This record gives sequence, structure tokens and C-alpha cells, in this order.
Amino acid sequence: MLPVKLTHIETDNPEKQWSQDAILEHLLRTKKISSREQIFYKRFLSDGSIATRHFGLKTLDQTYDETADEAIQRFERVATQIGSQALKKCLARAGKTPVEIDGLVVTTCTGYLCPGLTSYIAQASGLRDDLFTLDLAGTGCGAALPALRSAVQFLNTHPDSNIMVLCVEVCSAALAWGQEIDLILSNAIFADGAAACLLSNKPEAKGLEVLNFASLLWPEYRDDLRFKHRDARLCNVINKNVPEIAAEAVKQLRQNLAEKVKEPFRYHAIHPGGRRILDEIENALELDVNALQSSRAVLKQYGNMSSPSILYVIKKIWEDEGIENGDHLLVFSFGAGFTAFGAALKGVL
Repeated sequence: MLPVKLTHIETDNPEKQWSQDAILEHLLRTKKISSREQIFYKRFLSDGSIATRHFGLKTLDQTYDETADEAIQRFERVATQIGSQALKKCLARAGKTPVEIDGLVVTTCTGYLCPGLTSYIAQASGLRDDLFTLDLAGTGCGAALPALRSAVQFLNTHPDSNIMVLCVEVCSAALAWGQEIDLILSNAIFADGAAACLLSNKPEAKGLEVLNFASLLWPEYRDDLRFKHRDARLCNVINKNVPEIAAEAVKQLRQNLAEKVKEPFRYHAIHPGGRRILDEIENALELDVNALQSSRAVLKQYGNMSSPSILYVIKKIWEDEGIENGDHLLVFSFGAGFTAFGAALKGVL
């Protein structure tokens, strides 16, 4: 089998962006939330780890009265728009045309469509009608890595091919209002975004070679991090123990990958799920204080975009921290289930 390389990553977000300060000011003005909710929104929105977020909304008021049907319609529209834009940017950066793409894997958890988003994205992007497609749903924030693994498996049986992985989330379409701390925290950190990456096994391909994968499934923590349905709407459940669970999972995954690859790792890309999560993982892995600077920078600029976030982090490390030929990168994401995923990459540039 020819080596598989991740050659390009591009991203896209809804045009409208709000600062955490502006969101807090809006919430304190509105009469839609209780005084108790205001106290917690002040705490979470003033945390400092997130500065700005993008939403596929015309106004912040839109979510108060939006029905479940209207939310899924907005999900379809916004996800198709930002997803196809990210994919087209990736094609342009790679110097590829849509007909050169042999497969498309799309992940999302913030809206359900049947047919899935691959149908909408392929049409909007002008992809071939005979390409391989796969929709991955229900994996939450961690979905990018199992999507990459599926893409690698496709390439292992299809020589001289290109496949695109697209992670797209409209978290604002899964926004719910209520007194629960889970909902308040979710409304304070999640955001909308999309990231597309191109993988290839063509001999001339350069980029980040995919060396190995690892994964964990801990159903005993299923109710600590998940979506639930209330009044036909998705609502986040985020237990206060999630940072510790995530840190232990990443620690085990790193050990697993280190045994497989047996090379020193220069970089760590961690899903920016929140400040406490990054703090716990940094401590558990005994990392240098600057080791997760790219994860923290993505969190600050965009918030937690769920599945696309880790691709934003890889892109930032690659472009801003300067991955060189032979450098090894460990990548970790985690989400509902409780599931956690790891990948080992190497610069072949």
C-alpha cells in the first residue's frame, strides 16, 4: 500500500461574528433569561479563553423563537454553504478540480438530514456523481479522526486516488435555552464552522503522512457527554467530570500510539473543547506550557466548533508553528459516547 498523506486543510465560517462581550451584553439586556441564568452566563462568557465566535444567524434574537423545523432548515442551508466553501477553498489551494476527487466523507452531529450532507455538498461543489460517499453522524466533537481513518481505508484499496474529508457543524442550530448548567455552558462556548482536508495516496503527494490511529470507547461515561432530545430539539449534556475523563483518555491514547510509532513527537494537536479540558490534558501529559498554544488560539478565536475544531488546530500548527520534514505530530479528539481518538502524523514535505 502506498503511503497516505494529508496534503491540504482549509476552513470556512459563517460571515457574522460576535464577541463574547457582545453576546453577554445582549443576554443581560434581554428579558428571555432568568437572573440565575445571567449569573452563570457572566461567569462563562467572561472566562477569557474565548474571544469571538461565528454563528449562521442574522441576529442573536433569532434562536429564542426558532422552531425545531426552522432550526433544521437553517442547519441544511448553513452547513451546505460553509461546508462547500471550505471544500472549494481546499481544492483551490491544492490545485485540484472537482472531478479529481474520488471520495467524500462528511461528519456532523448538529443536524440530521436524509440523504446526508454528502448529497448537498457534492452537488454544491460540483463533484462527480460516481464518487464514494460516506456520512458520519453521532460521534460529536471527536468525529474528524474516525473520518480520516475511513478515508485512509478507502485509499488503501484505491490506488492513485484523492479523497476529501469535510467536518461541518452548525452548533447554533442545536442551541437550547434553559436553567441547566449544561445548556448555559454550551451556549457560552459552541460555535459554527467547517473544515475540509484532502488526502491522497498519489506517489507525488506531499504533506502530513498518516502513520497510525488509536481509539477508545467508554460507554460507562455515555451520560456525561452527549446530546439528548427535549421538545424535539437537541440539548447538550456536559458533566463537570468531562475534563478529567478526556485527560485520562488522551493519556491512554498517547501511550498506545507511542508503542506503535516508536518515534519522538514534537507537536500535540488537541481538540479545543474548553479551557478546563486543555488544562487537564496539559497536566496529564506533563506538557510544556506552550505545547497547546495552537489549540488555545483556535479556542480563543472561534470557540468550540465541535468536529471541525481539530482540523483548525492541525492547520494552525502546520502553518504557524512550522512543521518540518520528519517532524511527528500527535492528534487527539474526543466526544459523545464517551469516545476518544488519536492519530500519529509525520511531515513529508
